[in-house]
Amino acid sequence: MLFFGCKGEMHNEYIKVIDLVSAVWNMVKIDLSQFTTDVRYIPMESIPQTPLRWTYRNYSCFTEDYILDSDGEICILYDKYGHFIRQIGKEGRGPGEYAGIGQLFLTNNRAYVHDFFNDDLIEYNLDGTLIQKYKRLYSVGGKYININHGTSILINDSLIFVDLENFTGHDEYKSVLINKNGSIERFYKNYIFFDLAPKVQYANAPGKANIIKYGNSIFFKELLNDTLFQIDSNYDITPKYVFHLGKFNEPLSERGKDWSQIDLQSYITLTYVIPINDFLILGCALNKYFPVKRIHPEIIRLPSGEDYTSWYNTASVIGFYNTKSGDLKFSEPTSTDNRLSTSGFYNDIDAGPRFFPDKKVNDSTLIMKIRFDHLLQHIESNEFKNFTPKYPGKKKRLEILVDSLKKIEYEEPIYMLVTFRNS
Repeated sequence: MLFFGCKGEMHNEYIKVIDLVSAVWNMVKIDLSQFTTDVRYIPMESIPQTPLRWTYRNYSCFTEDYILDSDGEICILYDKYGHFIRQIGKEGRGPGEYAGIGQLFLTNNRAYVHDFFNDDLIEYNLDGTLIQKYKRLYSVGGKYININHGTSILINDSLIFVDLENFTGHDEYKSVLINKNGSIERFYKNYIFFDLAPKVQYANAPGKANIIKYGNSIFFKELLNDTLFQIDSNYDITPKYVFHLGKFNEPLSERGKDWSQIDLQSYITLTYVIPINDFLILGCALNKYFPVKRIHPEIIRLPSGEDYTSWYNTASVIGFYNTKSGDLKFSEPTSTDNRLSTSGFYNDIDAGPRFFPDKKVNDSTLIMKIRFDHLLQHIESNEFKNFTPKYPGKKKRLEILVDSLKKIEYEEPIYMLVTFRNS
């Protein structure tokens, strides 16, 4: 049975409007100690026979006891301290094998791999044994639905909430709730429409939607939609917050153009919202309005063999909105060659990297994936050596950890975990 509609979606008396523009133009130094004293680092154990290639895409999933990680080709299960347990499945075409990893899900006793080549969902026990392969998960009734790859979430052991692409500009639905057999449980209507420019057959994908679980709810924000929706335990969807960017928000008139004709650098994009305790953590791409740059340019060798000169480590800033007080601030970036000191919450706890989280571990803890060579550069910098944090003992432990990893020529990712206290 199909259900249509979005309870409460068109009623706005309880929607909070947050003006991002004034905060973006008045950024301040935000210390990590404002939120926490609990900062931890987890190096992922190096396993020569199953090395994870570095990727900027963060596939990792967490429970209280396990970490599931991938580089898009292999899937590795670790314990919560980063110790290797086993590989889950492998690349191939046989039973329990996958052609390519699009997304991972992890529950207390199950691991799931979405094979984006075949749109299969493969379910494993945590001992690595295959439970079941759900064939063509996103092909409902033999008809493919336009999912935004990598933007779905396993709500429970049977239901998956999935973001849909608005390829035509007038697609009727923006998201769907399906079960593991691919049957549709519920559609959610789309209210954002635009026309395609002449000779444009399909709109280009705007980017990944923000889908995150917090408590008993799912929070959902499409990248170019200014509204954060909440999906409750009854699977009703309600708008909770509207983020105002004024003239810096990409207009709908741009959405239907050929990608090469859109001036993306002229707009500001709220890339993610992470609810945690009494805060909404906000990641915002400022693009050409990013106010700082490297001291020295970085020369990047392209696959073509040509060199590309970059003056920027990032073009994004992070901030927070306090849902109790209404306080809204963004953390001021710094001109530096150090990738881990450009943008994020200032780390006055142990003088380690500024914190710019990738995702949520649980309802109070966020994580950031770090390349070891970047962390080593940070620890060897004068900025780190000359800074006295609030907890010098924690700084010393971080130095010892990095030195021990350097001696074994460590190359795996490190996860920085920060647990937030209530405001």
